[in-house]
Amino acid sequence: MVKLSEDGRMSIYIGIDLGSTSITAVAIDSRCGSVISVSSATQGAEVTPPADRARGRSEWDIARIGTIAIDTARELVGQLGSGDEVMGIGVTGQQQGLQVLDAGSAALGPYISWQDQRLREQAAGDESWLALIGRQVGAESRPPGLPSLPNTGCPMVPGYTAFLLYWLDRQSLLPSGARATTVPEWFVGQLTATQPVTDPTDAVGWGVFDLVERCWNESLIEALGLRRDLFPELVSSCVLGGELSAQAAAAMGLSSGLPVAVAAGDHQCSFAGSVADFSASAAINIGTGGQSTVYLRDLDGLGTRSFAGGHADLVVEHGSLELRPFLDGGYLLAGVGVVGGRTLRTLGEFFAAVGESVFGLAVDTASIYTRLIELAAADYGDRPPHFAPYFTGTRIDANAAGVLSQLRPGNFTPGQVARALFEGMADELHRAYAEAVALGAGRRDRLVGSGNGLQLNPVLCSALESRFGMQVLFTVHREEAAVGAGLCASVASGECGSIAEASRSFVRYEQ
Repeated sequence: MVKLSEDGRMSIYIGIDLGSTSITAVAIDSRCGSVISVSSATQGAEVTPPADRARGRSEWDIARIGTIAIDTARELVGQLGSGDEVMGIGVTGQQQGLQVLDAGSAALGPYISWQDQRLREQAAGDESWLALIGRQVGAESRPPGLPSLPNTGCPMVPGYTAFLLYWLDRQSLLPSGARATTVPEWFVGQLTATQPVTDPTDAVGWGVFDLVERCWNESLIEALGLRRDLFPELVSSCVLGGELSAQAAAAMGLSSGLPVAVAAGDHQCSFAGSVADFSASAAINIGTGGQSTVYLRDLDGLGTRSFAGGHADLVVEHGSLELRPFLDGGYLLAGVGVVGGRTLRTLGEFFAAVGESVFGLAVDTASIYTRLIELAAADYGDRPPHFAPYFTGTRIDANAAGVLSQLRPGNFTPGQVARALFEGMADELHRAYAEAVALGAGRRDRLVGSGNGLQLNPVLCSALESRFGMQVLFTVHREEAAVGAGLCASVASGECGSIAEASRSFVRYEQ
């Protein structure tokens, strides 16, 4: 039963997470720190032709994503009591990828997701599109590492919005008057009948956002040969993006005019929705991807000053990690994407292929994941092999590959191989944390876990606790990114003074 605040009222905010695997809506009571209800639907909007999927492309129907999100929110609203009053809506989701819009905000072509790998395809000769872009904009190359651009916070990787824009432009697929957006930015525009805008937490996923100045890097945009009007207006995080339109309100079963916060990055929202004390905690999130994250109040200690043209410029050093703007100020320093749920998916697909090709058995991949975790927990007969789980490279070496070694007859079993994979994932997540500490972030005394890929995997939890020397804490609620989006709405609506205040008052951990 939901506990009411002292004046008998609940302060309900809806958070919507437009994820890669599922779309989730939550209703939270920000005053009481409770999740009132949850509604979730499978993300079923991919339209990638099979031949394109085989070469790493990932395309989606953004209108279908919006329909699923509206239906999911409507189901959520139907679970609320008749006297429950919604105070605002927050949105988060995939903070990279690209959707091209016409002047009236209608989608032109499919949404290209952050998982798309077309920029690794050859542009000319042996040079990939990503390498061509790096050469054109003067990226710093650190062989064998990925090229990077100063103060963008990240290496150059496929899926970043501006680089996909470049690819489309070179294919003559950007019509005059077209504009660009990402899924959460577009969805807020749909809810409020306004043009999409972006905040720093989403803008960093475009690849040309200046972390120090917190603005678009005009020189990089110019070097890419892209029109400036392709890029949306930049606004602050945790502010109002508009009011819920009459059409969207009717579709969701809500009253029109409700405050809708600007969209925010899912990584940042997941951190806000799971971490009560930003400065004391290291956070591990495992979804489709994975992150090992610490919060920084400012860039002191990470910056080095270079002198050019008679003035000093701050160039931020973040090693192999990514540096991302946080909500309401501050930054997240994180190891991103090297390991995650798709790491286990790769192993699961291998065993499914063995079942089909060797034994002629069709096996449900989802059941394989559960079974591999069970086998890894039970099979402790021998020291496991060593598994370097770098199926898609690393932020240091794009050409790195997964390596299974130290095999013996006693440990070459499905359970031992799965356990080795989980221990390898824990090693990588701890390596990212150790690098953050070495860069000057400072040690943390609390380890917070989130995401189904971690919550449903006790073997990975145990391996992380061994590496970090701390117990993994889980919140009493789930769906942390959607919760974080709801907390952003509470700040945008003026109920909470900051996202730190909202998280501190809301987040509770299992005992």
